[in-house]
Amino acid sequence: MEVADDMNSDLRAALRDLDAAEGEALEEGFPVPSRMARENARRLLQAMHRISGRRLEVYPTPDGEVAIDAPGGQGRSVLLLCDSEGGALCLVNMNGKHRRARYADSNGLPDGFVREALAELKQQDELAA
Repeated sequence: MEVADDMNSDLRAALRDLDAAEGEALEEGFPVPSRMARENARRLLQAMHRISGRRLEVYPTPDGEVAIDAPGGQGRSVLLLCDSEGGALCLVNMNGKHRRARYADSNGLPDGFVREALAELKQQDELAA
């Protein structure tokens, strides 16, 4: 039961970060992410949390995107950027190797690429532990 509470608190914290992204963008002088970007980020954040169960960091970018960052140990990460036109970019950094996938429409996410990257991130973290 305690683990489930931790996962729920991680998701709640990430959703609070998402809710604060508009104000944070204004504070930083960034373009405010569109409603579409924020809605897509909310949906994807919840889906990514169900897949990985890890704490996800959410923040606005200087390009008006909402970033959902799944950091791992030793510089590994899966970063999903939701843009204001409904698209997304997934950047994966695993042991010094980089891959990416660009999506004109993020409605099909998370797809196999994103799921595989999150699973690999979890596996690499477990190997390093």
